[in-house]
Amino acid sequence: MKKNEIKSVLLLGVGGISMYQLALAYLNLGCVVYGYDLKRSKYTELCRAKGAHITHRFNKEFLNVDLCVKSGAIKDTNKYVQMLKKIKCPIIDRAKALGEFCTHFKCVIAVAGTHGKSTTASLIYEILRVANKKVSCHIGADVFAPMFNLGDDFLVVEACEFNKSFLQLKPTISVVTNIEAEHMDCYGSLFNLRAAFLTFLKRGVKRFVYLDKSTSFLKRTKNIEFVSDTIKNIHPKLKGEYNLKNISLACAVTKFLGIDEHLTKKVVNNFTGLPRRYEYKGMYKKAKVYIDYAHHPTELKSFISTFVGENPDACIVFQPHTYSRTKIFLTDFISVLKTVKNLCIYKEYPARERATEGMSAHDLYVELKKINPSVKYVASIKGAMKHIKNVKAVAFVGAGDINQVAQKIVERN
Repeated sequence: MKKNEIKSVLLLGVGGISMYQLALAYLNLGCVVYGYDLKRSKYTELCRAKGAHITHRFNKEFLNVDLCVKSGAIKDTNKYVQMLKKIKCPIIDRAKALGEFCTHFKCVIAVAGTHGKSTTASLIYEILRVANKKVSCHIGADVFAPMFNLGDDFLVVEACEFNKSFLQLKPTISVVTNIEAEHMDCYGSLFNLRAAFLTFLKRGVKRFVYLDKSTSFLKRTKNIEFVSDTIKNIHPKLKGEYNLKNISLACAVTKFLGIDEHLTKKVVNNFTGLPRRYEYKGMYKKAKVYIDYAHHPTELKSFISTFVGENPDACIVFQPHTYSRTKIFLTDFISVLKTVKNLCIYKEYPARERATEGMSAHDLYVELKKINPSVKYVASIKGAMKHIKNVKAVAFVGAGDINQVAQKIVERN
């Protein structure tokens, strides 16, 4: 995308971090930026502070633009989308816009994977930033000192596989943390998912893959540097064995880029992690309250193992994310949760889905109850408070709004 090519742009779903970063990029180009989101958020207010025009309702004045960019949360039934189609205004999705912005950077480092991509990308970004490199980032989580300056030498991108959006990117270095069954509503089979990851990898001039069971099928693929846990003499603050994989990948990439090893290890040791990754929120009664983003069975298993290992009598409050994922991974969720002693299943976060597309949190609870009689089901903040008042530690886990539940409970202490 060239300067003066687009003079004005409307961003639909601008309340998320990814769209906020795109808003910064368009402002950087000198565009007039309009943004819509149903709710106010930290990012709608940041956009407004940077000079974007923001609304939370339909405003026909926002239709007079050269381009519209929409997030995955915006449906075709959205009034802006319908009206813009009528006047034949170009509409592209977030991933395509990001792919076009990739051309503004000398080196694009794209990190994909079922788990760990946010942490790995954030570590790479932080190492390059501390090394005083001209580096920007586009990561789906809050990172320290985020930048999106067109013309920087490096751009570190979290490459999401949902709807094959990562295939819109133009990476110089492609990085894969792991490849497990996920977003089967999009891919239909593990074979198709693996094929998409292979296509993503091959788009990079240099390719890094963490070698484990999930990525071993790539061994016959040429020109891939496989990484394992070989980093020595580090003392990271990040908890969990899974983070050693993320650290190893980040170190391998930054070593390839010529970053001093001592500086890299110093950054790794000081890195405290991302929001919603084993994050301490405060106290409720006598309980320490934590939140974590784990929503895939593998992530959930890893987190619970680490958390309960450090807090043996802890309570886990798990919120399933989407009806389809709950149905697809039902057997895996039951396998992970069947032995958790102090467990609450919280009402599901449906996101973009309808109940008919899968199974609810209550359905999961009913199946778990057959094996784990002590499991509880809660559908409200008051219900959650009732079950955690006598514990010393509690983790609210999931990718939906369960973090807000935890925050409200802490505020009621």
